[in-house]
Amino acid sequence: MEHRKLRVLATIKFCSITPSRSKLQEDSTSWLVCANFLANNEVENTPTINNVIPDEEWRLHQNDIVIKRITPSYVNYIDYNPKKTYCGNNLIIVTPNEAIDAKYLAMILNNKIGELSQESSVGAVMKSVSRKDIEALEIPLPDIGKQRLIGELWYKGIELKKKRTRLAELEYIRTNYLIQRTIIN
Repeated sequence: MEHRKLRVLATIKFCSITPSRSKLQEDSTSWLVCANFLANNEVENTPTINNVIPDEEWRLHQNDIVIKRITPSYVNYIDYNPKKTYCGNNLIIVTPNEAIDAKYLAMILNNKIGELSQESSVGAVMKSVSRKDIEALEIPLPDIGKQRLIGELWYKGIELKKKRTRLAELEYIRTNYLIQRTIIN
């Protein structure tokens, strides 16, 4: 099977926001920071709001993949269309090109992120991902049809896990309601 380096298959942007590259504006902007990105492809939708806009390169788009640069343990595939939302410091935005399916690439990166941060962190106290290591990451490249099938299977598995978690939460609420109702009556 053919393998290609990630830098050939995607645009990789290390977010490093500095005041000198930002501009004040009247409209508010939404910022996602490391704490917004949760496991199982969840993004806590409580972005920081302010009136500073960075260069467009930090803007988040549908099908982007976001990686925490420091202590990464998973990636987040952006499956929605974020409007005027930007990534803050210590995040990496990976934007796949047409040669690779975005969900497939997210699955591959999710599987390799632990290993990648181990290799990048020699001697460091906190695990992190370096530009050199992420750009050189070798990605297996089956035909695009197989990529789509594999990526969709990965994505559906995550969605199923989220639904099972939500079902367990609802069962807990129901059980507590029934207990309270029984105690009161």
